Amino acid sequence: MRLSALKTQKTNEHEKVQIFIDGSNLYHGLKNDCSNTMLDFTLFAGMLCRGRTLIRSTYYIGTIDATRNKDQAQGQQKFLSKLRYYPYLDVKTRPLTYKKGGAVEKGVDILIATDMLTGALRNCYDTAVLVSGDGDFAPVLDEIKRAGKQVENATFSSCRSDALVNASDLFIELTKEDLKDCFIKTK
Repeated sequence: MRLSALKTQKTNEHEKVQIFIDGSNLYHGLKNDCSNTMLDFTLFAGMLCRGRTLIRSTYYIGTIDATRNKDQAQGQQKFLSKLRYYPYLDVKTRPLTYKKGGAVEKGVDILIATDMLTGALRNCYDTAVLVSGDGDFAPVLDEIKRAGKQVENATFSSCRSDALVNASDLFIELTKEDLKDCFIKTK
């Protein structure tokens, strides 16, 4: 369902929402589908919550090794430093590992899965919103639902995973049009 269509649906302001953002997945979706990666995460979280109570958002990302690419690592650190100023947004990182084919994220997905499951079991939220198109999360979403929680999956159609859509209570299709008010205005 398009994010713009959800704006008219009635929500419960007492429903607790926690947002889990697969940073790499979101970045590539923004870059490919919107040609803009300068997202205001407070506005983005507000759109995903749709009047419900935001408990916390967490942004997960693999970090670049500065000894391998100093400029990229500095740019990433500058971005991550800016994220830390957003209220109710945590940043969790794992170092990228490097192989012959290039950099690989290791441990980020398991960190997201662990936090989602732990939050469900500790009753930290009523609804988890996973911002990712990675189908590997489907079994995690099934377990969260078995714990009595609701799960929403938000991503771009170009990143969409049928396994995630099927495991979610609600699929939210992100589009450039729906996100236009969530981008940071540049001077």
